[in-house]
Amino acid sequence: LGNAGFTLPTVDVDTITIGYPNAMVLMEHLQRMGEGNACATRQPRTGLDTFLAGACVYDETFPLENDEQQSNDSSVEASVQVIYAIGWSPHESQPQPLQRGSATHKVGDMVSHTTATNQDEKR
Repeated sequence: LGNAGFTLPTVDVDTITIGYPNAMVLMEHLQRMGEGNACATRQPRTGLDTFLAGACVYDETFPLENDEQQSNDSSVEASVQVIYAIGWSPHESQPQPLQRGSATHKVGDMVSHTTATNQDEKR
């Protein structure tokens, strides 16, 4: 963003967990979204035995937690990350960074103070 001329760049990430009935449905949704193997040396097609074995391993490895809505024990979960990148057009009203070395507090002191404050609140 900085190279594109934006100022005050900010990046935020949301991790979302989605439930699917099984790995086969998950893989179908990934394919329909255009997600796939982007390797230049990938094989043009995955064999049926490899596909089924991968689905079985996924079903066993990633069972859906908190499966209150569905009574089906074969549900699986997938996590996706949505990345937001925000930048602003330069303007004179934007805050400007202070000169390097002009800080009056150390970050380490603030972390230890925050940790101590949080521990006091828990008591």
